[in-house]
Amino acid sequence: MRKLLFIVGILMVMASCENEQQPEEKLISAPTAEDSIQIYQGTFITVGKSAVLKGNQFVYEVKMDSMAKLLKDSFKNYELIDSNLIPIEVKGKVTNNVRFSGYSQIIEIKEIVAVFAEKQSENEKTEN
Repeated sequence: MRKLLFIVGILMVMASCENEQQPEEKLISAPTAEDSIQIYQGTFITVGKSAVLKGNQFVYEVKMDSMAKLLKDSFKNYELIDSNLIPIEVKGKVTNNVRFSGYSQIIEIKEIVAVFAEKQSENEKTEN
């Protein structure tokens, strides 16, 4: 009988130990991917139907899609010393140029962040 009580006692102790609360697991959020679209600041240079973005450490040919044309057309609203050289900041994706002519890398403008020129006043727009 003693053996039976001893075995039941041990089973009860073991069963009560299983219910002890474990320390809570803290959920670690997975790191989010950084924005793959970089910001580039430089001079937007236009010649005819083509354009180049020139920064301190780079020179990229600009892919003349709808965003680049929108950027080029928006320069009419700014007071510019030289309408072919405009300081800008854009978000874009740089890829290797598949064509053999031009620059080795091409930038596709995804977003226009800033144009570093003063906007024309309403009086100047009506005079032009």
